[in-house]
Amino acid sequence: MKQKKFLNILHDLDFQILNNPEFQEDSVREEIILPIIRELGYGTSKPHQIIRSRKLLHPYVSIGSKKKNIYIIPDYLFEVDGKPAWILDAKGPNEKIINSRNVEQAYSYAIHSEVRVNYFALCNGREFALYHIGRIQPILHFNITELGKYWDSLMKFIGPNNVFQNSPFKLAKDLGLHLKRLGFDKSESLIFHEIPVTEIGQLDPDMFSFSGGLKLDDQSYVVTWDFDQSAFAQLRGKIPEDAYSTLKERDNQSRKVVRFNDVAYLINVDCRIGEDLQENENEIFLPMLINRII
Repeated sequence: MKQKKFLNILHDLDFQILNNPEFQEDSVREEIILPIIRELGYGTSKPHQIIRSRKLLHPYVSIGSKKKNIYIIPDYLFEVDGKPAWILDAKGPNEKIINSRNVEQAYSYAIHSEVRVNYFALCNGREFALYHIGRIQPILHFNITELGKYWDSLMKFIGPNNVFQNSPFKLAKDLGLHLKRLGFDKSESLIFHEIPVTEIGQLDPDMFSFSGGLKLDDQSYVVTWDFDQSAFAQLRGKIPEDAYSTLKERDNQSRKVVRFNDVAYLINVDCRIGEDLQENENEIFLPMLINRII
C-alpha cells in the first residue's frame, strides 16, 4: 500500500493543551505560529523578515465622509526584500477567525496605505485562515491538525518566493464588498463627491443603475450604484434633459439605457451599502444604494 506522509512541523504538540484555560494568545504565538512562520522561511533578519507589532502612524481608513478606526496591531508583518508582503494576527483558542470583527480589523490593517498587502491571516491555535483582500471568504481555512495537508498551498500563496507572484484574483476590488469588510455596512449615510456617470440604465422594478471606477486613497475600485425614483428625480439638471426624459419613460418591452459617449457627468451622492450580493459570470459584487443625489 503506497502512502505519502505529510510534513508535520507540530508533531510534538499535544493539541489537548488548547483546552487548558492558561493556554492563551501568547502561547498560540510561541507554540504554534512561530514554528509555522520559521518553516515558511521567515526570520528576524532580511531578506525574509518578521516585523512584530508594527504600529500605524495614522490608525484609521477614510471612506467618503467617514473614518474607520483601526484598533488592531497585528502580531506579525512579513517583509520580503524590505517590502510588506502579508500579515498574521494571533488569537486565543476560543476567539473566532471567520466572520468576525477580528477579520474586519485585520483586513483594515492589510489595505491601509502604510501597509498594502494582498494577504492576511488569522490563527487561534485550533484553526488557520488565510484571506486575500479581493475575496470575502478565506482562500485557505483548515484545522491546525491538518497543517501538513495544506502546507504546499500555504507555501504557494505566502512563501517568501511566491507571495509577490501574480495574484490569482485579477478583477478590481468591488467597493461595496470592500466597505462591508471594513464594517461600514451599518452606516446609513456615506458621502462621495464627483462620481463620474457615463451611462445609466433602467432596472426592475422602477429602479435605475450605473457603474464605473472609483479611486480611493490611490486604490482603484469598481462600483455599482442603484437608486430609486426619488433619487432619479434629483438627477434633473445634472444630466442632459433628453437623457433624463428617455429614462423617465418606461415600457413593458425593454429597459432603456442612455450612454454619454464623450463626457462623464459628475454628481455627489449620499449612499449606503446594499444588502443583497449580486453575481454574474465574472464577479460577485455588492451595489451601493443611493439615498439622494446632492
